Amino acid sequence: MLQQLNTKRMSLFYKCISFLKNHFLTGFFVVIPIAVIVWILGELLSFFWQFQALLPESFKPEAWALHPALVFLFNSLMVGLFAFLFIFIIACMGWISKMYLGQKVLEFISELIQHIPVLRSIYSALEQLLKAMTPSGSHQFNRVVYIEYPRKGIWALAFVTCQAVGYTLPKGYLNVFLPATPNPTSGFHLIVKEDEVIDSKMKVEEAFRTILSLGIAQPMPEEKTLTR
Repeated sequence: MLQQLNTKRMSLFYKCISFLKNHFLTGFFVVIPIAVIVWILGELLSFFWQFQALLPESFKPEAWALHPALVFLFNSLMVGLFAFLFIFIIACMGWISKMYLGQKVLEFISELIQHIPVLRSIYSALEQLLKAMTPSGSHQFNRVVYIEYPRKGIWALAFVTCQAVGYTLPKGYLNVFLPATPNPTSGFHLIVKEDEVIDSKMKVEEAFRTILSLGIAQPMPEEKTLTR
């Protein structure tokens, strides 16, 4: 009886270990994006909450409110106001960046950053990635396709930029950009036959999400196979 009880305990222990081994990483990659978003929102709220210290003492709710609930309500309204002003200022920056003078100012700032050894690499990578993932920037890619790279039987995601044209190049070839993982701002330019690529039916944003997550965050079609 004692031996059977020990056997059941060991079996339960190994099942627990197997459960953790099989599902921990999956849960980890599910929790991390949520935790990052929660952390960012928390930091933003904390940042906006501290703006109340700029108010004169006579305007602070602690000086005139008779109930703690009124203090909290007023502070929450102030946080909402500061958040709206923050969003409005960013929208104004986006509007200015589309103007001629705004573009010149941004080009000047970008040129200055390009002369700083470490910051220029970070700035360039982030700028290219964010531009590519915006609706206007994604138009530089015609579509997302699968290509066999680096050899037959191995498939990779690539972005079609345009038809390939050359003096000695036959018709029916495409210029494609093969991004690196997990940094899609670097990669390879390849010229491939149009009949050797498979349309992935993905949006550019979905492809970037798949590449950045190392294939974990990918769209789940009903039933699609790599068939030409």
